[in-house]
Amino acid sequence: MRARLGIIFLVPVWLTASSFQQARSQVWEKPIAPGLIYREEIQLDPPRMIHSLRVIGQNPVISFLPELAGKTVFEANGNGLGKVSKIVEDTGAIAAINADFFAVNPAAGDPLGLMVRRGTFLSLPNPRRAVFAWGPTNSVFGFARFSGSVTPESGSPIIIDGLNQECPENRVTLNTPDAGISKAKSPCLTVVLKVDGSRISPSTQLGATVVSASADAANMPLTDGKFTLVAHGSKIEQLADLQPGQRLTIKLSTAGFDWEKIENVVSGGSLLMRDGNIYVDAENEGFGTDFANVRHPRTAVGRTSEGDLLFVTIDGRQKMSVGATLSEAAEIMKDLGCRDALNLDGGGSTTMNILGLSINRPSDKTGERTVANGVAFYGPKLPVIDTKMKFQIVGPLIVDGKAQARVVDGAGKEVPNIEILWSLQGGAWIDQGGQITGMEKGPVTLQAFCRGTILTAKITIK
Repeated sequence: MRARLGIIFLVPVWLTASSFQQARSQVWEKPIAPGLIYREEIQLDPPRMIHSLRVIGQNPVISFLPELAGKTVFEANGNGLGKVSKIVEDTGAIAAINADFFAVNPAAGDPLGLMVRRGTFLSLPNPRRAVFAWGPTNSVFGFARFSGSVTPESGSPIIIDGLNQECPENRVTLNTPDAGISKAKSPCLTVVLKVDGSRISPSTQLGATVVSASADAANMPLTDGKFTLVAHGSKIEQLADLQPGQRLTIKLSTAGFDWEKIENVVSGGSLLMRDGNIYVDAENEGFGTDFANVRHPRTAVGRTSEGDLLFVTIDGRQKMSVGATLSEAAEIMKDLGCRDALNLDGGGSTTMNILGLSINRPSDKTGERTVANGVAFYGPKLPVIDTKMKFQIVGPLIVDGKAQARVVDGAGKEVPNIEILWSLQGGAWIDQGGQITGMEKGPVTLQAFCRGTILTAKITIK
């Protein structure tokens, strides 16, 4: 059972794979489950904390899926956002990271890019921005383009401009049950459809029947498998003649991938690496100079030449970790052995949760930020084998002081650090060797995952 948490390596090394990164680092690696390895790297100059989850090759034990933060894109309160820790809790995953950029206002919860989960089409692509797509045997980095229409019997095609999002001004959107709520501002017309099937894929053709039409139904719950077609403003006239019982044909085409091989997609931007080379083109992907050239927290995904996948968070906006520019993030992904890599949503959204612990340090003062979706990892969990453990701390818990945290079992015997994952949020931080560094006076929460159990204690920095 200890093998599942694996062996820890605490090794000072010199990183020589890139010209910008010649800083001495400490590195720990801990297998979380067969074929899923957690790695923490602490760079000293500049100070930077890098966390990664590595999925080894084509792994039959570990699976990973895009997951909405809520049960649907929008929920009853109009907000589909949730924390990465809640994704882990709700899905039973063993780990998760944040994924897409997302809408905050007014329609919080809408991923701003292509999202596909197990072949179900959840959100349209932004053709300018790159995506990461994968299936049972392969993964791809690239771009996607969408076109879609709804054609009434003996009528002209009506262009679909959006999917599972608040209907933009003078546009037409299609909403599936995964939207949760059909949203639009007035003036709008909402047409309820009964679709021949319970789900839609990125490229498909299927029939539908008009059920009803409602003017200015700004927030319609999508219960009982309901689909809607919504028009706003000048596009209302395109739906005005639709009648109950009328048949329609829905055609969707999402180019860029072989949908026979791809089942899942999350989006980001910009690309960081392509074919082994640094490749950052933030301007072409629609990002500003500050986003690209100022150091921020970053989340990224990459693939090695061996086919391993790395999901990475880089902490930032903090004394112990300054973050990274996009170019620096690309260098980090290259140093980690990636051949291709993509930046995902970052800033205060950057979050990694493993076995119920917040492993990285989100930059918001309030802690973990709510997000629209994430990538969740599924695999075997370590069973509970000891419930009588407790913490021991040796050394001063003071600002700028160093103390060593340990876990002892019910007999008072120290648990080897190879079996422990550490987490500390607030005015102190802890590395995966168990060393606590005080930063601000006050209470902090120390946590550890050990032998199938999460230990929690309040300690005070003086």
